[in-house]
Amino acid sequence: MSAKYDLERDLSQLEEMTERLEEYLLGAVLYMPVGGFFRAAAMPQLTLGALLLRRRRLTELRASLKREQAARLGLALQLHDQAQADWTRHYEKKLQQEVPSRLQVMRAFFADCRESPRDCAPAYPVEALRRTIVQEVMLAVDEFGYDASELAAPLHQTDVALRRILRAGDFIWSARLETVYPRERFWWLYGSPDV
Repeated sequence: MSAKYDLERDLSQLEEMTERLEEYLLGAVLYMPVGGFFRAAAMPQLTLGALLLRRRRLTELRASLKREQAARLGLALQLHDQAQADWTRHYEKKLQQEVPSRLQVMRAFFADCRESPRDCAPAYPVEALRRTIVQEVMLAVDEFGYDASELAAPLHQTDVALRRILRAGDFIWSARLETVYPRERFWWLYGSPDV
């Protein structure tokens, strides 16, 4: 993650994700490429967690948006809310699939840190993003009243492993995002591995 946050890029990505959300919810894939052939490398794959990450940032930074951007955000949020309401079982299923998928990759990161400690810190920003996306999914599970019983234990195990290697420190992303991610709820964004 770079030190500079691009609000317009987040908004454009959220728009593309919400435009494809119904197709995604009804499809079989968990990670859906969006953005077309030439933009695929610049566009993250659509998952609910990736969408919810952008939803939080843009909603929290709404006061920074120009009028035209605020209107675009409003439309994207409406598309999200409508798809969630129309396809709630599909939405829940995707959320339930995303957490274990992302946590499994994090377990591989912990193994890599044990095998090659010097490579752990440089690789950490990607894992911090992954853990933040998991948090967004968990918050949505709670927001929409979905069942989190099978997700809580694996998440706790991941957090125990993460706390073992993390040294508390400064916020690791752009200062512009620090108010979006308070330390109490997003503690892994305030430090780096100490292995």
